[in-house]
Amino acid sequence: MHPLRKITRITPKSPFARMAAAVGLLLAAAVLIATFALHRSSQSDSSIPILQTDDGKKAEDLLRLSEETYSAVLLSMHSTANFREEDFLHYRGLDTLVAAHALLNTEEFSEYLDRILKSGNAVSDIYLCPDPDLLWKAAGQNNRSWKKSLKRDFCSYLDSCPDITFSVLLPYPYIGYWLEMDADRLDATLDLYHSLINELAAYPNTRIFFPGSQDWLTINPGNYADTFFDTNVFITESMLLHVFCDGDYAITPENEKDYWHNLRETIRREQASPTRHADLSNWCLVFFGDSVLGNYPGSFSIPGFVTGLSDAATFNFAVSGTSASNSRNGNRPDFPCAVDDFLAKNTTPSGDGTRFTPENASETDLAGKKLCFLISYGFNDYFDGAPVENPRDPYDIHSFKGGLRTCISRLQEAFPHAAYILMTPTHTSAFHYGTDSNNEYGDRFSDYINAVREIAEETGSFLIDNYSGSVITEENLDSYLADGIHPNETGRLAIACRIIDFMENNLCPVQTFLSAWTAAQDPGQ
Repeated sequence: MHPLRKITRITPKSPFARMAAAVGLLLAAAVLIATFALHRSSQSDSSIPILQTDDGKKAEDLLRLSEETYSAVLLSMHSTANFREEDFLHYRGLDTLVAAHALLNTEEFSEYLDRILKSGNAVSDIYLCPDPDLLWKAAGQNNRSWKKSLKRDFCSYLDSCPDITFSVLLPYPYIGYWLEMDADRLDATLDLYHSLINELAAYPNTRIFFPGSQDWLTINPGNYADTFFDTNVFITESMLLHVFCDGDYAITPENEKDYWHNLRETIRREQASPTRHADLSNWCLVFFGDSVLGNYPGSFSIPGFVTGLSDAATFNFAVSGTSASNSRNGNRPDFPCAVDDFLAKNTTPSGDGTRFTPENASETDLAGKKLCFLISYGFNDYFDGAPVENPRDPYDIHSFKGGLRTCISRLQEAFPHAAYILMTPTHTSAFHYGTDSNNEYGDRFSDYINAVREIAEETGSFLIDNYSGSVITEENLDSYLADGIHPNETGRLAIACRIIDFMENNLCPVQTFLSAWTAAQDPGQ
């Protein structure tokens, strides 16, 4: 036998020993399973968001970046579906490639930026939409990895490409995103935003924007699409105009505290007393008016805010530049023309029961809804110098009161069971705050306001007085109006809230839309 060889004797174990060993193995397995389950459970806790997964769009993006011609690129960690390349060309004159893939980490930003710089294109602008929270998760929630990845895969490009303007748009989520966080998680997330801003602000070719503290944007669920982060096409286009064109909502280390203060105040207010508006889902609201109602599409128009906050079905027939009086040349779609068109083309039942065209272009089931017309004119009547009234003909549609009186009478005849609300214009800074007269009769802006009040009383309509009873006053016009006439987003939200609150508090029960529709088809009822 070789001296280094050793015989090892294996002694058979007893049945009890084998049983004990098996039980031990089972217990150990159970502990491992329980530990893994607990770990998975902690990973799915709402305070630790799950990392995004690949959407399969990266390869096509990289191919486009290599083969196409462009002068700007948009990269984002959230969906870019509602950023339209033609909008960048139209508003900024830049042939822009919008990447479809939602980037997952700084490494992917680096990969995309490398491809852009090697494409041979003369790129002047790169729009970046990083999410600080997602970048933190991608860095394993490790501060050293976070800073290293930012420097290596993100900031190094800002430094090495001084001739390119980098516009960084931080996320602007729906308020519900912040309300789901406890105090510690909120502080930690805002610290990430602060840290990223400080890193990027060091580069002179980099601009940083954060619209996420704006109430008009974040408290309206109608502004958002599928997630807390994805806004609809109207809001996305508005962000392009506000941020990338006008430079609004720019955030710097100097004004950053104001942004976080405003956001925290909104969160604190919503936690203490959540915004609640009347449920108007059983109402169909039809708007007639001028550019105050008609200039802005979608969810951040006055009808759009009403829909988003109250679930009312809204239909917007307002047209920019129109008046209640019919213009002398007769070539504008003023209120009399709009009512002609409405009654001729839009109140005839179709296979779907209606030919109304919803503002958001979606199909709406109107059966069983109550019907209300909201009418708002006066600015253009005053600006154009239309007479307030023709004393010889109260139904003269070339006068302000005559146009209102005629059109409301026609609508009431067609829809006798509907509710009617007349709205006055707000204050204006135009024509020396409305003190000038623009016609030979000496009519001033206040005369048109009084005319709306008188017609409301005469026709049995409700009145929303946006001139005397509104938060918008002559002293605060700059806070609510974009140009002394048209309300900005904050002003439109204020007017919409007033409409909702007024309807909740003042409208008496009316018959359903179906009854009003039936009556319109058979006036003899």
